[in-house]
Amino acid sequence: MMDRLVLWLGRSPTLGFAISRVAFSAAATWQVDAMFLSEPDFSQTALLLKAGVWTWTAVSIAQHSLTPPLGLLLRPISLIFDLIAFLTVIVLCEPLQIAALGCLFFVAWSASDRFGRSAIIVLGLCLVFAFIARGYYETWASARHVPAVDRAIDSLTIVIGCIIAASMLSMSLLEQRLVSWTERLQGVGLSFQKSLAQFLVEQVSQLMNSRYCAFVWEMMDDTAVHCDVIDGNGVRHLTLPQKQIDGLTNVSPREAPFLYSTQSPRLLLRSRLGILRNERATDLTDAISDVFGLGQGASFHIQAGELRGRLFIGTSHGWSPALLLRCLRIQEGIDLFLERHFFFLAWRQRTFAEARQALSRDLHDSVLQTLAALRVRLVTTIHGLSALDAPDQLAELKSMEELVTAEQAHLRRLLSQQNPVAADGDVDLAREVERCCRFIALQWAIDCRLNVVERSMAVSAETAAEVEFLIREAAANAVKHANARHITVSIAQVDDEILIALKDNPGPQAIARESYTGDFELQSQSIMKRLGKIGGTAYFHNLSMNSLISIRLPSSLPRSPI
Repeated sequence: MMDRLVLWLGRSPTLGFAISRVAFSAAATWQVDAMFLSEPDFSQTALLLKAGVWTWTAVSIAQHSLTPPLGLLLRPISLIFDLIAFLTVIVLCEPLQIAALGCLFFVAWSASDRFGRSAIIVLGLCLVFAFIARGYYETWASARHVPAVDRAIDSLTIVIGCIIAASMLSMSLLEQRLVSWTERLQGVGLSFQKSLAQFLVEQVSQLMNSRYCAFVWEMMDDTAVHCDVIDGNGVRHLTLPQKQIDGLTNVSPREAPFLYSTQSPRLLLRSRLGILRNERATDLTDAISDVFGLGQGASFHIQAGELRGRLFIGTSHGWSPALLLRCLRIQEGIDLFLERHFFFLAWRQRTFAEARQALSRDLHDSVLQTLAALRVRLVTTIHGLSALDAPDQLAELKSMEELVTAEQAHLRRLLSQQNPVAADGDVDLAREVERCCRFIALQWAIDCRLNVVERSMAVSAETAAEVEFLIREAAANAVKHANARHITVSIAQVDDEILIALKDNPGPQAIARESYTGDFELQSQSIMKRLGKIGGTAYFHNLSMNSLISIRLPSSLPRSPI
């Protein structure tokens, strides 16, 4: 709780200024009592002074809750009145001089947020004239000191000084956290296991300690608009209707960060010249209220490479101009991260393409040529045996020739792909597995059939390649270790998982089986190691007459760590 309080002091001068105002008003009240307590004729004046001080304090604190444009109009007037009041106290009331100087720190902070750092120079000049004026006027009640009141005022002055120190420490901590967060973000590169949008909302939500963080984005070459959000229910993907998409994305000006509140149709933003202004955006606030709920928040635009979108961060901030500057810093850090990310992604794709081209040349010179030579020799042998009466040998040789031809086509298909790891297009899993079963039948001279539950299953090319590897490896184990002659492959897609089952029927010379039946984890190290990387499982079921291998893996494979 103390950490949150200290960090909140550094986000904006609002909280620190409010505490300092209350402390200064209490000190001013005690000083007024000390000045007029011995003079009954001025009791009414003392009461009016105390009422005026506390009314000024209450109004100054309450005006921070005003929404634009009224809040933007009254804020400069309030700062000018605060400056005049504190300078008057410095000139006329010696016991409250140090406390007034402490409050002027927050006036300067607020003015720099509102008007820029040049406002601090103006405040410094006014303070110099105030100290010069002290040489021409006698301070009010300079001889009316009450020891108890002086001690109380000194204590409250120390409180104001502690608030100033805590605020400065908070600003330093927030700056260090932002710099550290930006540096860590630049070091990520491609090393995250989630999607890019989910990674961004998690990082920004953690930095801002927000109630929710949503990223509405689209790609240049894709007309679909996506929305990823993190809140109390975790990270999830939302499907928004077109009306809400238009309300969230049609923001003008597009590049400027802005603050919003669902209780006001106005947005607070800073122009390119650094001037605060408000814009009316009823459709935007209505869309935010419908999608994310009531409350306040900040938003900024993101565009890098082919990615374009807008982040919405739900956080309690008031109408603080300091938060707009912080959002601008975060926006710059994310843009730099995305530029590095897309650069590394393009570099990796080019590296894969160059490696695949080199591998293609090597395979073409060795493996493919070896297969071609083997096929020529098989054709020559078949031609020589055609005159002999050897139908079984001819059938076996023709089957081997067909196997070599299929393997050549499979290798050429793999080599023709630019980058299977980053392939974006979906393939029909049932068709790919059916082709794999035909190849397995040729490869091991067995009967391999597909029993597909769903005729159309669209998955990524990477997922289809993983499924094909698992089926080929499991079939090879069944032939080598169980002397299988008939394999039935069943495949289905349930929710976000792919279920694969391979049942083998042994031939006439089946190997001896154990007398018990049961289920236990598959012992194939190559299959279990591959499933461990993608979050899948596999089990071996020892049945009475045959065996069954069941495999479960996710439909969407995690990003490769390479």
